Amino acid sequence: MDDYQSILNGKEILVAEDNPANQMVMKKLLKKVGIVAEFAENGQIALDSYQQNHERWQLVLMDCEMPVLDGYDATAAIRQFEEEAGLDRKLIIGLSAHAIHELKKKALERGMDDYLTKPIDRDLLYQTLVGYLS
Repeated sequence: MDDYQSILNGKEILVAEDNPANQMVMKKLLKKVGIVAEFAENGQIALDSYQQNHERWQLVLMDCEMPVLDGYDATAAIRQFEEEAGLDRKLIIGLSAHAIHELKKKALERGMDDYLTKPIDRDLLYQTLVGYLS
């Protein structure tokens, strides 16, 4: 755990997750390694937050299935915003309860960089974040 914390402490990420129970679990997991996270309860709020604070976030964890604007469309909109504004691409990791190859393929086609399934495996989450944020 200390190894993860030494790398992840103080990193700032945006988490788009509509389920309160999943938000609570994610908050605990991220706080344990010192990550500062802002939560958005749907894709539209995540998109708005990203557009206003894109320089703040080092990575986005994006639930694929949310109300208002799902994670696939929110990711596509973020990628369009980045392109139009001439910004570097931020990492977006999709989160889904479905471990179906076609959905992972859809996530990557819409602009996500990686895809993790829920329930989230703590060590896999930390290893993934360390791999991208170190």
